[in-house]
Amino acid sequence: MDVQLSKGPGSRALLAAVIGMGVLLVVGSLVLVGVLVHRISHPHPAPGLPEADHAAAGLAAAWPFEGPHGQLTLNEPPGTHITGMTRQGDGLLAVSLSGGGPDRVILWDLAHARVAARLVLTP
Repeated sequence: MDVQLSKGPGSRALLAAVIGMGVLLVVGSLVLVGVLVHRISHPHPAPGLPEADHAAAGLAAAWPFEGPHGQLTLNEPPGTHITGMTRQGDGLLAVSLSGGGPDRVILWDLAHARVAARLVLTP
């Protein structure tokens, strides 16, 4: 059985399309890697935060925090310690507290240096 491949205009067009798609894949991959490298090497603050919150977003503020609205005082019982913190997108910091009573979570309003809400977890 002898099989011959056609070398007509159809196969040349197919070969050109395959080479073109390969070139596009390589160029697209290089662009993607370039964008990732650029974003990693040039970080910027999260969108939607006012300029005044940029220092607070990185938690670079000294403790105790002295902002335009005064010093933040939590008034927690002795033996209380922080077990975790999570930055919320709307200018809040969720702080998980343990010890000195039941576990609790407070929401700290970074812009106004005040406790916005308190959640007490009871067994």
